[in-house]
Amino acid sequence: MYNNFKISNYQLFALLVAFMLGSSLIVNPAGMAKQDAWLSFFLGMTGGLLLLGMYSLISRLNPSASLTAILKRSFGNIMGTIISILYIWYFIHLASLVLRNFGEFSVTVSYPETPILFIVSIFALVIFLAVRSGIEILGRISEIFFIVLTLVLIFVFIGLVTSFDIENFKPFLSQGIVPVIKGAFSTLTFPFGETVVFLMVFPHVKKQGKILKTSAVSILVVGMLLLGVIARNLMVLGSDMVSRDVFPSHVVFRIIPGLDVDPLLDMNLLLGGLIKTGICIYAATAGITELLRLGDYKPFVLPLTAFIVSLSIWVYGSLLEMVKWAAEIWPFYSIPFQIILPLFMLIMSLIRKRVKQEADL
Repeated sequence: MYNNFKISNYQLFALLVAFMLGSSLIVNPAGMAKQDAWLSFFLGMTGGLLLLGMYSLISRLNPSASLTAILKRSFGNIMGTIISILYIWYFIHLASLVLRNFGEFSVTVSYPETPILFIVSIFALVIFLAVRSGIEILGRISEIFFIVLTLVLIFVFIGLVTSFDIENFKPFLSQGIVPVIKGAFSTLTFPFGETVVFLMVFPHVKKQGKILKTSAVSILVVGMLLLGVIARNLMVLGSDMVSRDVFPSHVVFRIIPGLDVDPLLDMNLLLGGLIKTGICIYAATAGITELLRLGDYKPFVLPLTAFIVSLSIWVYGSLLEMVKWAAEIWPFYSIPFQIILPLFMLIMSLIRKRVKQEADL
């Protein structure tokens, strides 16, 4: 029974951190702002804090209720079911995009002679086994990921201190405020707004009353880590290189004097990608299970994972098309799922709470 799974608040924290870092470690959503990328990211992170706070508040107003149940309460049974199906598609689509991100990274920088289908399939097989084992397994993997990633980032940061050039942060706002706003909006939708998927995970948290606090702490930790990554890349590579390179962190890891720590980046990316894709697959299968009123999500994991592998190969024609789509289309495509529909759910949840309070008087 999927609804018997329980995770601790620390595991929720680790899952949120791993999910938000995920592909953000290899693709810089604020890169278009060049030397002002740090400011762009900070603004996006502030908006992301509000979004995740909204998702947490929705969960708090609907204790132990999943996204599909909240949608039915907010929109009615028929419309709620239709919107739930759209969300399930959104989670499937997101999983395929993340899978393709990591496939492209692998064939571009590590295994250029290997077919991307083979890499994606092997990666998906591991994700399938993790998701089928339960949300608690993803929680335990994320605990390890958080510790290892933090140590690696600190080690690399210290190892590159001699290569830092703070002049790369100048000139400030030389391109104006528009690129900063665009980068902030892109950062808001990727990765922070994507945490809407956790409305399918929040019901499994043991201490429901601490979800909001746990979410806020996770955003702040992710913000500090990614700000450090962005600042490091800017100081080492310069704004032009960061904005032009698809995988700037990979380049940075390759230029540490006297050390080859590139495998450490690959390891962390694989763990982060596994968790992010796994959470999306779990949310989609759990949503299908609830809509069909079944008791176990596991029978859906294999066919859905196979479909996601096929979609990940079909969805883009090339690496450049992937980058362009993610920068220009994904932010607007995500607005209804990340902002408009959750805002309506929050309003309806507040109204229901007020009506109930008045009825109890």
